[in-house]
Amino acid sequence: MNRRAILYSMLGLAPVAKAWQESGGAAIPATLGEAVAMGLPRFFTAAEFAVFAELGAALIPAYDGRPGAIEAEAAEFLDFLLGQSPADAQTLYKQGLATFQLRRKAGMAAALEELSKPWSYAGPKTAYGKFLAAAKVAFYQATVNSRQWAEAMSARSRAAAGVGSYWLPVE
Repeated sequence: MNRRAILYSMLGLAPVAKAWQESGGAAIPATLGEAVAMGLPRFFTAAEFAVFAELGAALIPAYDGRPGAIEAEAAEFLDFLLGQSPADAQTLYKQGLATFQLRRKAGMAAALEELSKPWSYAGPKTAYGKFLAAAKVAFYQATVNSRQWAEAMSARSRAAAGVGSYWLPVE
C-alpha cells in the first residue's frame, strides 16, 4: 500500500480516489521519481536532449573519482526542471541550445569560447553568453546536489562527515 492510498483511506476518500483512477482520471505524481516513471512530456526533443547532455558533459566532466554531469544524470533533471520553468528561462535555453548546435560544428572549443572571455560583474552581454553561463551554473548545481555525488564524496574519506546523508523520497 502506498502513501497516497493510506491518506485517502484516512480521509475517507478511498472510494472516490479508486473511482477517479478507474474512470481514467489523470494520476498526479507526488515525487520526481513518479513523474519520470509516468513518462511526462519533456522540455527538449530527443535530438535536442542529446545535444544538451553533450553540453553538460563538456561543462562538468568527471574527474578524480567525482562524477560528472553524465554520471549524475544532471541533464535529465534539468530537462524536467526546464519544463516547469518560466517562459523566459525556457526561451533562453531553447535559443541557446540551437546556437550551441550550430557553433559546435566548428568544434567544442569554438562553441564554448564565450566562457573564456574576461569576467565582469555585469555578466555576459550576448544572449548566447548568458545561456552558457546559466547552463554552467545549472549543470554544476545539479551535479553536486545529486545522489551520485553524495555517494562518491562520502566514499572518498571519513572527513566528508554528513556528505553521505542523502534523503530519498518517502514512498
